[in-house]
Amino acid sequence: MKNIFILAISTLVFFACGNENEPKKELVESNRISIAVDESFRPVIEAEEMVFESINDNKNIDFVYTSPAEAMKLMLADSCKLAIIPRKALNAEQEIMDKDNYKFIQVKIAIDALAFIVNKNNVDTIFTVSQIKQLMDGSATNWNQIFKNNKSGNLQVVFDNPNSGATQYFKDSLLEGKELAKHCFAVNTNKEVIEFVEKNKNAIGIIGLNWISDKDDSKMKGFLNKINVVEVIPKKILYESLTYKPIQANVAIRQYPFCREFYVIGRNAPLTIGNDFVNFINGDQGQRIILKSGLVPAKAPIRILQITK
Repeated sequence: MKNIFILAISTLVFFACGNENEPKKELVESNRISIAVDESFRPVIEAEEMVFESINDNKNIDFVYTSPAEAMKLMLADSCKLAIIPRKALNAEQEIMDKDNYKFIQVKIAIDALAFIVNKNNVDTIFTVSQIKQLMDGSATNWNQIFKNNKSGNLQVVFDNPNSGATQYFKDSLLEGKELAKHCFAVNTNKEVIEFVEKNKNAIGIIGLNWISDKDDSKMKGFLNKINVVEVIPKKILYESLTYKPIQANVAIRQYPFCREFYVIGRNAPLTIGNDFVNFINGDQGQRIILKSGLVPAKAPIRILQITK
């Protein structure tokens, strides 16, 4: 008999609907701000934006999707009020905010993961962590060096952006600060990574999990029909009955090896739209949206159930 682990989640998200005939409140400059976001987190933030603005029709946010480094740069220059990125603020970044005498806020909102995807015709979809390292450091340059019978040819490892959180994550976690191999390169967005892998049988792409995690989203279903998602065997196996796919249950218990935490970072300014959005995304509704997206919310309760057949 096998033990099967499932993630018990609540997927109820409340949407507030206004009267279509009700006159809209006049939009003034003070009711619009900008927030810089790591591009890999875009699907979740677009869902958060839709609900937030539906219940706050006089509060508008312009989201700037970019790399984590650029997001922090924009926030520190006060071009954007907040940054949403997959790491905590660096010491040097905190020092800038402390120097400007701003009260610094840093709120964890979600646990995400980096997913590997391959061409639909590639049948090798289970990797070890050491094989992933081979992809990154250049010790393997051809698919047959990792899987003997794989004839896909020379490896192409595709990232979303040269300065993305994903590239920095693997430099720090696998390569001890060294540069990625020459066959690793970047396009511009997670969507472009998916499109590149779809068209190139020798490619393996790295994307944010939330681009393929919401099974109720028709756009994500379309992505999943075009590529295969890779399973990664962790160095230490916690539960033998679980798969090694980047799915919500595995991320919740850190069974999947490449997880990361997302934070909202900025200067705390009470009674502002930015503060309202932080409270929203960190509150019940915002956390339920993250839960429904297939990621792990920082605060909402999650239960892993063990069912015996």
